[in-house]
Amino acid sequence: MSAQITETHYKQRVFAVDIGTRSVIGLVGYYENGKLVVEHGEVEYHKDRVMIDGQIHDIDGVTESIRVIRAKLEGASGQTFTEVAIAAAGRSLITGRARLAQQIDETKPIEKHVIDSLEMDGLQKVYTELLETSPEMQDYFCIGHTVVHYYLNEKTMLSLLGHKGRSIEVDLIATFLPRTVVDSLYAAVSRIGLDVSYMTLEPIAAIEAAVPANIRLLNIALVDIGAGTSDIAITKDGTIVAYAMTATAGDEITEALAQAYLMDFDSAEELKCRLREQPVQQYKDIIGIEYEKPTEEILDQLSEVIDLVAKNIADNVLDKNGKSPSAVFLTGGGSQIPRLNQLIAGYLELPAERVTTRDMSNIPNLSVSNFKLEGPEVVTPIGILAKALSHLGRDFVEVFVNGAGVKLINTKTLKVIDALMLVGFNPQQLIAKAGRSFEVYLNGRKKTVFGEAGEAGEIYVNGEPASISTPIKAQDRIVIVPAKHGEKRAMTLGKLVHVHAGFKVNGAWMSTIVNLRLNGQATEGDLLLADQDVIEFEQLETVADLRKALVLDASVVVYANGMVVEDSYRVADHDLISVEAGIDAEEAAAAQVEAAREEAAAAAVVAAEAVETADAAGEVEAAEFVAAEPAEPAATAADNVDAAIAIVCNSSPLVLPRGLVFVNLFDYVDFDRSKRQGSLLMTHNGDPISYTRPILDGDVIELRWV
Repeated sequence: MSAQITETHYKQRVFAVDIGTRSVIGLVGYYENGKLVVEHGEVEYHKDRVMIDGQIHDIDGVTESIRVIRAKLEGASGQTFTEVAIAAAGRSLITGRARLAQQIDETKPIEKHVIDSLEMDGLQKVYTELLETSPEMQDYFCIGHTVVHYYLNEKTMLSLLGHKGRSIEVDLIATFLPRTVVDSLYAAVSRIGLDVSYMTLEPIAAIEAAVPANIRLLNIALVDIGAGTSDIAITKDGTIVAYAMTATAGDEITEALAQAYLMDFDSAEELKCRLREQPVQQYKDIIGIEYEKPTEEILDQLSEVIDLVAKNIADNVLDKNGKSPSAVFLTGGGSQIPRLNQLIAGYLELPAERVTTRDMSNIPNLSVSNFKLEGPEVVTPIGILAKALSHLGRDFVEVFVNGAGVKLINTKTLKVIDALMLVGFNPQQLIAKAGRSFEVYLNGRKKTVFGEAGEAGEIYVNGEPASISTPIKAQDRIVIVPAKHGEKRAMTLGKLVHVHAGFKVNGAWMSTIVNLRLNGQATEGDLLLADQDVIEFEQLETVADLRKALVLDASVVVYANGMVVEDSYRVADHDLISVEAGIDAEEAAAAQVEAAREEAAAAAVVAAEAVETADAAGEVEAAEFVAAEPAEPAATAADNVDAAIAIVCNSSPLVLPRGLVFVNLFDYVDFDRSKRQGSLLMTHNGDPISYTRPILDGDVIELRWV
């Protein structure tokens, strides 16, 4: 083991490979003092065309290339690797973007669950729209989403939480990856005993290395041109805002060379790689004839296919960005094809110097040893290594949803919603729906009988209650309980109309509800109601209603609970009502007043005797409450504070015994009832009087002729 290996052996190293169409590049590195150190690197070219357009076709062939790389790096580093960081080709990534609006209650602050629901609906909209155009989306799962903008009342907002408004919107990008891509990559490394420690996307890895964070605020298009695909990622405002891919890349040019000059694919590939190195090319066709041609002549022969690659890249950039970006960074081995950058610049109407190739020299804080390659083809593998090192312990996440294991690419903070999208569970299934409602008519008024409320779905993470926005980590166990929808409510007649309420009249029970009809037919009891039923009834609310129902004339006196009541009296449930004919109403009221007067006088005498007894025992030292008229018995009784109340009657203070009702007041005020002297004004705390209403301390009463 070398001195350098001994010195750095304690550092946590990562083994990363970039599995390309033509080759596999493997790196071993670590971070030290904020610098990325690439300690060892190797390149292994595939023996056959085991990959086409970035997709693995021969798993065993790819596995063999990785096995060779692993053996070389283990020998160079003196370390055995059991884990590897990899990247999925961007060509397999499908993205969708949606903007979704929702009306809200503008009187309430926006809560987090409202925002989560809005994003959830946005993701579902993206997936649905993609599924409509691409049925194969059924085999894709969402690996993440990015909110580009929120809107409140159609104005851009950084956050909606806590704000109020009439409408909210979200603009988001969702990314989907086919399961076959992940499965084939896993199969290629697992056959030689390697576990995936971290997985990312190739365009994300390329941006990590080629576009430092301090320039991602600019609108930059990064194009990773490999052999099989050209992967595109666009940055703006500090984040990746779009992805794209073209299936035209370096292999198109290799195949054009092979056809134009009658060469096998491998020989044509070698000739293509030399076009940037020397002005004259020597090559041999499959017949064995040797040729020598100027490089410019060969490029002229290839101009059409180079132009095609450039145009496809430019068209995709314009389509995803909506305009020409500020600059275009090219990486990957295919970016070295002569004339390509000028053609891309021309289609994007950019100065040629703004379409530039990025290589190892453009990567800040990088130290490389024991690795020969330094061109643009190493940018993506260095990005994979950098992303894996920065995500140590946060690898490709496996979680369990209702017992089934699922895998998510850990490109961001993962939440329950990401796992739901992965397994194809529609989050709308968590929202309970009320049972079917129906309508009935009560005396001509429409009333809606709402269905029974359902039970909202439940989410548990590791046995604890959770929500769709709950963060998740590797090996978490998620249990999803779908919502239970409500049933149609069973509504009876008795629940809408109080058919059992009533009172007694002269000892006989009388229902408050009379003439009850259902759909025109007389009925009673708790019948089960149906949609559009028509219910009609009359309700006895006051004594006047009772007089009308019993056909009582004005001469009949009505008592409620032993007291004479007026026609405005509201009959209460279980009141005891009695009616007496042939008795003058005024005489009946006067008799009640006289009876109340006698009862009050007796109470006053009892109270006075209690005061005298207390004085004799020495328990009452002084009278703290003195009435305006102490000579009267009632005032004497009021000397006992606990037995007296103070009111205001006709704007003057008045002391009364406790426990009186309004009709008793006639015994304590100077009020001539012998003859009418105008209109009688009687109010109790500003309200119309009730003879049986109790008089309480502090009441204000008016009782006079006006």
